[in-house]
Amino acid sequence: MRLEKKRDEELARRKGLTGRTIFATFWLLISIVIGYFLVDYLIDQGLLSLNMFYQLGIPRSVPSVVFFWVLVLIVVAIMQFFLMFGFMIASPEGRRRTGEPTLYSRNKDPFDNEGGRR
Repeated sequence: MRLEKKRDEELARRKGLTGRTIFATFWLLISIVIGYFLVDYLIDQGLLSLNMFYQLGIPRSVPSVVFFWVLVLIVVAIMQFFLMFGFMIASPEGRRRTGEPTLYSRNKDPFDNEGGRR
C-alpha cells in the first residue's frame, strides 16, 4: 500500500513535465536560430571579427567556423539565462520563497497512514 502511494505521488509530481520539456526544447531551437542570425549580422556589420580572438593568443590554425559556433552558443546561453530569469519572475513556482516554515506541506506524505488507520 505504501509503495502504491509513493508511486502515485511520484506520478503526480511529474504531471505537466512534458509540456515544460516541449516548451524548453522549442525555446532552445528558437534561441539557436536567433543566435545564428545575430552573430552572422554582427560579423557582417564588422562589430565582431576574428582578429579579436587572434589577439587573445588563439592560434590562427583554428577555423573561423569554430569561433562562429562558439559565439552562437554564448548567445544561446544568454537567452537561456533570460528564460530562467523570466520563469523566476513570472511563475508562481519560481516566485515561491524557499525555506519558509508553514503548517502545511506542499508534498503529500506517502507513508501517512490516513489518520491512524492501517
